[in-house]
Amino acid sequence: MHRIDPKLRRYGRKVYSQNNEDGIIAYLCEALGISRGYFVEFGVGPPWRGSLEQDGLEANCRVLRESGWPGLFMDATAYPEKYDVRREFVTSLNINQLMSKYGCPDSIDVYSIDVDGQDFWIWMNLMVRPKIMIIEYNSDFDPGISRVVPFQSNFGWDSTNYMGASLAAICKLGRSKNYTPVYANGTNAFFVRDDLILNRDDFPLEIKLRRRAMHPKDPFSRPWTEV
Repeated sequence: MHRIDPKLRRYGRKVYSQNNEDGIIAYLCEALGISRGYFVEFGVGPPWRGSLEQDGLEANCRVLRESGWPGLFMDATAYPEKYDVRREFVTSLNINQLMSKYGCPDSIDVYSIDVDGQDFWIWMNLMVRPKIMIIEYNSDFDPGISRVVPFQSNFGWDSTNYMGASLAAICKLGRSKNYTPVYANGTNAFFVRDDLILNRDDFPLEIKLRRRAMHPKDPFSRPWTEV
Protein backbone atom coordinates (compact mmCIF):
# COMPACT_ATOMS: atom_id res chain seq x y z
CA MET A 1 0.00 0.00 0.00
CA HIS A 2 1.08 3.57 -0.63
CA ARG A 3 0.69 7.03 0.83
CA ILE A 4 -0.76 9.71 -1.46
CA ASP A 5 -0.34 13.43 -0.93
CA PRO A 6 -3.83 14.91 -0.35
CA LYS A 7 -2.74 18.17 -2.00
CA LEU A 8 -2.69 16.79 -5.51
CA ARG A 9 -3.41 20.09 -7.19
CA ARG A 10 0.24 21.09 -6.81
CA TYR A 11 1.29 18.31 -9.20
CA GLY A 12 -0.97 19.32 -12.05
CA ARG A 13 0.45 20.17 -15.47
CA LYS A 14 -0.81 20.08 -19.02
CA VAL A 15 0.99 18.38 -21.90
CA TYR A 16 -1.63 16.68 -24.07
CA SER A 17 -4.59 16.67 -21.69
CA GLN A 18 -7.34 19.28 -21.61
CA ASN A 19 -6.38 20.62 -18.20
CA ASN A 20 -3.83 19.50 -15.60
CA GLU A 21 -4.47 15.78 -15.90
CA ASP A 22 -1.02 14.88 -17.26
CA GLY A 23 0.72 15.95 -14.08
CA ILE A 24 -1.82 14.35 -11.76
CA ILE A 25 -1.51 11.01 -13.59
CA ALA A 26 2.29 11.19 -13.46
CA TYR A 27 2.24 11.85 -9.72
CA LEU A 28 -0.25 9.09 -8.95
CA CYS A 29 1.73 6.56 -10.98
CA GLU A 30 4.90 7.52 -9.12
CA ALA A 31 3.18 7.39 -5.73
CA LEU A 32 1.76 3.95 -6.50
CA GLY A 33 5.05 2.62 -7.85
CA ILE A 34 3.81 2.19 -11.43
CA SER A 35 6.72 2.75 -13.80
CA ARG A 36 5.21 1.12 -16.89
CA GLY A 37 1.70 -0.23 -17.02
CA TYR A 38 -1.35 -0.56 -19.25
CA PHE A 39 -3.92 2.15 -19.98
CA VAL A 40 -7.39 2.37 -21.48
CA GLU A 41 -8.93 5.66 -22.58
CA PHE A 42 -12.02 6.43 -24.60
CA GLY A 43 -13.36 9.79 -25.53
CA VAL A 44 -10.25 11.30 -27.15
CA GLY A 45 -10.16 13.88 -29.88
CA PRO A 46 -8.74 17.08 -31.33
CA PRO A 47 -7.64 19.68 -28.77
CA TRP A 48 -10.46 21.80 -27.45
CA ARG A 49 -8.72 24.95 -28.67
CA GLY A 50 -6.48 23.52 -31.34
CA SER A 51 -6.46 21.17 -34.31
CA LEU A 52 -5.71 17.50 -34.81
CA GLU A 53 -3.33 18.28 -37.68
CA GLN A 54 -1.21 20.71 -35.66
CA ASP A 55 -1.46 19.30 -32.15
CA GLY A 56 -2.39 15.64 -32.46
CA LEU A 57 -4.74 13.93 -30.02
CA GLU A 58 -5.92 15.56 -26.84
CA ALA A 59 -5.90 12.66 -24.42
CA ASN A 60 -5.17 12.04 -20.76
CA CYS A 61 -3.05 8.98 -21.58
CA ARG A 62 -1.11 10.25 -24.59
CA VAL A 63 1.97 10.97 -22.46
CA LEU A 64 1.82 7.38 -21.20
CA ARG A 65 1.70 6.01 -24.75
CA GLU A 66 4.62 8.19 -25.82
CA SER A 67 6.52 6.92 -22.78
CA GLY A 68 6.19 3.36 -24.05
CA TRP A 69 3.08 2.16 -22.25
CA PRO A 70 0.86 -0.31 -24.11
CA GLY A 71 -2.79 0.59 -24.09
CA LEU A 72 -6.04 1.19 -25.91
CA PHE A 73 -7.58 4.38 -27.29
CA MET A 74 -11.20 4.28 -28.47
CA ASP A 75 -13.58 6.90 -29.83
CA ALA A 76 -16.80 7.05 -31.82
CA THR A 77 -15.08 9.22 -34.44
CA ALA A 78 -12.80 7.77 -37.10
CA TYR A 79 -9.18 8.95 -36.98
CA PRO A 80 -6.26 8.38 -39.34
CA GLU A 81 -4.46 5.11 -38.68
CA LYS A 82 -1.36 6.84 -37.31
CA TYR A 83 -3.27 7.87 -34.18
CA ASP A 84 -4.12 4.23 -33.36
CA VAL A 85 -7.63 5.01 -32.11
CA ARG A 86 -10.14 2.16 -32.39
CA ARG A 87 -13.48 3.35 -33.68
CA GLU A 88 -16.12 2.22 -31.21
CA PHE A 89 -19.30 3.75 -29.78
CA VAL A 90 -18.75 2.79 -26.16
CA THR A 91 -21.76 2.14 -23.93
CA SER A 92 -22.40 0.47 -20.60
CA LEU A 93 -23.80 -2.49 -22.53
CA ASN A 94 -20.71 -3.19 -24.65
CA ILE A 95 -17.79 -1.97 -22.53
CA ASN A 96 -16.83 -5.37 -21.15
CA GLN A 97 -17.08 -6.99 -24.57
CA LEU A 98 -14.79 -4.29 -25.96
CA MET A 99 -12.20 -4.99 -23.26
CA SER A 100 -12.23 -8.62 -24.39
CA LYS A 101 -12.29 -7.75 -28.10
CA TYR A 102 -9.05 -5.79 -27.86
CA GLY A 103 -7.31 -8.19 -25.53
CA CYS A 104 -7.03 -5.86 -22.56
CA PRO A 105 -5.36 -7.48 -19.54
CA ASP A 106 -7.24 -8.06 -16.31
CA SER A 107 -4.82 -5.71 -14.54
CA ILE A 108 -5.17 -2.17 -15.90
CA ASP A 109 -3.24 0.69 -14.32
CA VAL A 110 -4.87 3.86 -15.69
CA TYR A 111 -8.42 4.07 -17.05
CA SER A 112 -9.99 7.25 -18.42
CA ILE A 113 -13.68 7.69 -19.37
CA ASP A 114 -14.95 10.76 -21.23
CA VAL A 115 -18.01 10.16 -23.36
CA ASP A 116 -19.96 13.35 -22.59
CA GLY A 117 -23.01 11.65 -21.21
CA GLN A 118 -23.18 8.07 -20.01
CA ASP A 119 -19.85 7.96 -18.15
CA PHE A 120 -21.51 7.04 -14.82
CA TRP A 121 -23.35 4.05 -16.26
CA ILE A 122 -20.29 2.78 -18.11
CA TRP A 123 -18.20 2.76 -14.94
CA MET A 124 -21.06 1.16 -13.02
CA ASN A 125 -21.07 -1.78 -15.43
CA LEU A 126 -17.30 -2.04 -15.93
CA MET A 127 -15.96 -5.35 -14.65
CA VAL A 128 -12.22 -4.59 -14.59
CA ARG A 129 -10.84 -2.73 -11.57
CA PRO A 130 -8.05 -0.39 -12.65
CA LYS A 131 -5.67 1.08 -10.10
CA ILE A 132 -6.39 4.66 -11.17
CA MET A 133 -9.76 5.75 -12.56
CA ILE A 134 -10.31 9.12 -14.25
CA ILE A 135 -13.87 10.02 -15.13
CA GLU A 136 -15.51 13.18 -16.41
CA TYR A 137 -18.25 14.73 -14.29
CA ASN A 138 -20.75 17.55 -14.69
CA SER A 139 -19.45 20.54 -12.73
CA ASP A 140 -22.68 22.54 -13.01
CA PHE A 141 -24.04 21.07 -9.76
CA ASP A 142 -23.60 22.29 -6.19
CA PRO A 143 -22.12 19.98 -3.52
CA GLY A 144 -24.55 17.42 -2.21
CA ILE A 145 -26.59 17.12 -5.39
CA SER A 146 -26.30 13.51 -6.53
CA ARG A 147 -27.73 13.36 -10.01
CA VAL A 148 -27.05 11.62 -13.33
CA VAL A 149 -28.62 11.64 -16.77
CA PRO A 150 -30.85 8.56 -17.11
CA PHE A 151 -29.45 5.43 -18.67
CA GLN A 152 -29.74 5.55 -22.44
CA SER A 153 -27.47 3.36 -24.55
CA ASN A 154 -27.62 5.63 -27.61
CA PHE A 155 -27.30 8.92 -25.73
CA GLY A 156 -25.86 11.75 -27.81
CA TRP A 157 -24.63 14.94 -26.18
CA ASP A 158 -26.12 18.15 -27.60
CA SER A 159 -23.53 20.54 -26.06
CA THR A 160 -25.87 21.64 -23.25
CA ASN A 161 -25.41 20.96 -19.54
CA TYR A 162 -27.64 17.89 -19.84
CA MET A 163 -24.83 15.38 -19.66
CA GLY A 164 -22.93 13.14 -17.30
CA ALA A 165 -23.27 13.02 -13.54
CA SER A 166 -22.62 15.37 -10.66
CA LEU A 167 -19.44 14.99 -8.63
CA ALA A 168 -21.45 13.74 -5.65
CA ALA A 169 -22.98 11.00 -7.80
CA ILE A 170 -19.59 9.98 -9.21
CA CYS A 171 -18.11 9.85 -5.70
CA LYS A 172 -20.97 7.66 -4.47
CA LEU A 173 -20.38 5.27 -7.34
CA GLY A 174 -16.64 5.23 -6.70
CA ARG A 175 -17.07 4.44 -3.02
CA SER A 176 -19.55 1.66 -3.82
CA LYS A 177 -16.83 0.10 -6.00
CA ASN A 178 -14.20 0.51 -3.24
CA TYR A 179 -12.37 3.49 -4.69
CA THR A 180 -11.17 6.60 -2.90
CA PRO A 181 -11.83 9.96 -4.60
CA VAL A 182 -8.53 11.82 -4.42
CA TYR A 183 -8.88 14.86 -6.70
CA ALA A 184 -11.25 16.80 -8.96
CA ASN A 185 -10.31 19.67 -11.29
CA GLY A 186 -13.70 20.89 -12.51
CA THR A 187 -13.77 18.46 -15.43
CA ASN A 188 -12.37 15.11 -14.29
CA ALA A 189 -12.45 13.25 -11.00
CA PHE A 190 -9.59 10.93 -10.00
CA PHE A 191 -10.04 7.76 -7.97
CA VAL A 192 -7.55 5.24 -6.59
CA ARG A 193 -8.47 1.70 -5.61
CA ASP A 194 -8.88 1.43 -1.83
CA ASP A 195 -6.48 -1.47 -1.37
CA LEU A 196 -3.61 0.67 -2.69
CA ILE A 197 -3.91 3.63 -0.30
CA LEU A 198 -2.45 3.73 3.21
CA ASN A 199 -3.87 7.14 4.13
CA ARG A 200 -7.48 6.95 2.97
CA ASP A 201 -8.52 8.99 6.03
CA ASP A 202 -6.61 11.99 4.63
CA PHE A 203 -9.25 12.32 1.92
CA PRO A 204 -12.75 13.58 2.77
CA LEU A 205 -15.82 11.63 1.78
CA GLU A 206 -16.46 14.24 -0.87
CA ILE A 207 -13.44 15.70 -2.61
CA LYS A 208 -13.44 19.48 -2.80
CA LEU A 209 -15.87 20.68 -5.42
CA ARG A 210 -14.54 22.89 -8.17
CA ARG A 211 -17.75 24.11 -9.71
CA ARG A 212 -17.91 25.85 -13.07
CA ALA A 213 -20.70 26.31 -15.56
CA MET A 214 -19.19 25.24 -18.87
CA HIS A 215 -22.23 24.69 -21.09
CA PRO A 216 -25.59 26.37 -21.79
CA LYS A 217 -28.62 25.19 -19.85
CA ASP A 218 -30.79 22.43 -21.21
CA PRO A 219 -33.63 24.22 -23.06
CA PHE A 220 -35.89 21.16 -22.77
CA SER A 221 -35.70 20.72 -18.96
CA ARG A 222 -35.16 17.00 -19.36
CA PRO A 223 -35.33 14.77 -16.25
CA TRP A 224 -32.42 13.57 -14.15
CA THR A 225 -32.01 10.40 -12.11
CA GLU A 226 -31.26 10.87 -8.40
CA VAL A 227 -28.71 8.42 -7.03
